[in-house]
Amino acid sequence: MKAATSILILLLTSTFGFGQNTSFVVAENGLIVRESPDQNSERIGKLYYGTEVEILEETGIELQIKDGEKNIKGEWLKIKEIDGTNKGFVFSAYLVGDELFYLNSPNIGKLKKQIEEGKSTEVIYSYLTNNYKTFGEKYELEYYEWDNSKLCAFSQKFQNGIKYSVFECKEAGGITIELELPKINRKKLMKWIEQIYQVDKTDFDQNIWKENNTKFEPREINPGCYYEIKEKKQITLVELYCGC
Repeated sequence: MKAATSILILLLTSTFGFGQNTSFVVAENGLIVRESPDQNSERIGKLYYGTEVEILEETGIELQIKDGEKNIKGEWLKIKEIDGTNKGFVFSAYLVGDELFYLNSPNIGKLKKQIEEGKSTEVIYSYLTNNYKTFGEKYELEYYEWDNSKLCAFSQKFQNGIKYSVFECKEAGGITIELELPKINRKKLMKWIEQIYQVDKTDFDQNIWKENNTKFEPREINPGCYYEIKEKKQITLVELYCGC
């Protein structure tokens, strides 16, 4: 909600005060970094949604662009990526001062123990119940055809607008999970996925990032767990399939 409010303020005003040292990218498709404060300048990098940057210089060079039906005003800022190598000039209208949503770091040792002791069979759901309060009961319930006393699919909401859905109703059909999150820093989300993967990974064909860091999956097409990040207008989705 803070990020959405900040974006609206930016769209309605012609100036933006950068008193703080750091800001966060809110451009849904990423923010281009240029060599100099000019739209025709060479592109030298791109910052994902949620990337934290340090403001090095306010150039005072104003810029107005058209984004859909909106005219957006701002200025060129010289920035440095906090957790990365990008350094150059960006358009101020796609930065906000409020920190965006982030996921707590998973306790890998605790999660491994829960799995080993049979307290849980699914890592992400265990992580969520360890770190966030549930809002309401499980819903969208489905049961196995061969045992209608056991759940095979459900959804549940957690604090901070998190929604978890799981489906494993097909015999030998693997498990499918969808995790709905508020808009989130891409690099931090990638690190979180890598940590979740560590809990019960196999030694066979380790996962790597593919397709512009949107998919984390085995190097070859093999049995395993396939993660995919999907950026939507207001949310970020993580989709996971584990199986053959």
